[in-house]
Amino acid sequence: MKRIESALWALLLVVSGTGLAAQNSDPAKVAEYAKTLPAASAPVFDEQRREMLASFAISCADHPQENTGTRNNYLWGYEKMPLLLEAYDRNRAFFGCSNWHDAVGDTWMMMSLLRQDPKIALASDIKDIATTHFRKGNMDGEVAFFSAPRPTADSTGLGLANFEQPYGYSWLLKLYGETKGYPNSDGKKMATALAPLARWMSEKYVYYLYNLKFPFRSGTDTNTAWSMSLTLDGVNLSEDTTLQTAIKANAQRLFTKDKDCPTGLEPQNTDNVSSCLTEAALMGRVMEQKDYLKWLDEFLPPVYSELFQGYAKPIDTSHTSTSGPDVQVQLTAKSHLIALSFQRAYCLLTIAQALPRDDARVPVFTSLAAMNATRGYENIGSAGYEGQHFLATYALLYENAAKGPAPLGPEKPKVKAGAGLTDAETPSN
Repeated sequence: MKRIESALWALLLVVSGTGLAAQNSDPAKVAEYAKTLPAASAPVFDEQRREMLASFAISCADHPQENTGTRNNYLWGYEKMPLLLEAYDRNRAFFGCSNWHDAVGDTWMMMSLLRQDPKIALASDIKDIATTHFRKGNMDGEVAFFSAPRPTADSTGLGLANFEQPYGYSWLLKLYGETKGYPNSDGKKMATALAPLARWMSEKYVYYLYNLKFPFRSGTDTNTAWSMSLTLDGVNLSEDTTLQTAIKANAQRLFTKDKDCPTGLEPQNTDNVSSCLTEAALMGRVMEQKDYLKWLDEFLPPVYSELFQGYAKPIDTSHTSTSGPDVQVQLTAKSHLIALSFQRAYCLLTIAQALPRDDARVPVFTSLAAMNATRGYENIGSAGYEGQHFLATYALLYENAAKGPAPLGPEKPKVKAGAGLTDAETPSN
């Protein structure tokens, strides 16, 4: 199915939007269009909101993932009947928050919040999770699980050998970069604990990228450009130059010939990723600006065209139900569409940051990002646990982007002449 889906997307990229989408944006028309947008300010990101996001992750960090029947044996064993792994809280690090990649993403979110606001009211809870989940035994268990040989598929045909590749790998490498950039000993301890798994996943991801025949362009976690973007954040901070090079080289190999992205088809079903905006955001980070401007004009339709207006409209979740026998499925669908608001906002800001400051599209992308993020916050609590366990992570991706472009490397410690070094100023080895 994934191969067919990617082939269909490739065909659509060739044949769709051959009129407006292929035209260069007219700055005068962009400026006129900007005047038609409703006034939009970025959502307030105050202490109360930061605590809300942190509380979402804290509340699910120790809640064991349910048996999904996929038989990956990460948390559940399968003999005569499913059995929860004995002493899982001492042999696994990412056992909460519904699934492995969301557990890792939530951990990144908590660590990012703590780095930005060390005095956040929930700091002790976050530190407790970092202490109890990342002991040597927990991380040894993670490495042993991922590096152990596994069958390529189970009896249902579901893949096991590539468990969480590449999306889960991306979050782990992003988390590792976050902890490597920490200015104190607590972060450095966590980075040391994560290092063996990060190295293993980095090597596997490099091999994966160079052997990827075609990108997955779906609006889900499988989206190739989305995983690349998240990973790039991490490897820039961890200074993993091998994986940096692999991402940049393969992004250009896979995406530079793309034109006329079918924006009018978004969103599909229960997307949580904007296929077109995600690719455009990634390419703005790996291409020279002059080349990117030409590529972007041919890839996305002008912001004032009808083909682009889906990004200005609220995402409709009215078809999802919060009652009935399939309520969990419905809430999952709703949570994905709420996440899409934040994900769009993140991508729109990332694209704006790749453009010249005087580009007429910058204020448009910035306004659309604020509109989408506001809608995300308005609905963040309306999907129950299905949203609670991961939406805060997507919200923080937007909030971090709102502060400026993602760092290209670790922050250098500031040392005052003649002063002793504090813990926060101690250079890393």
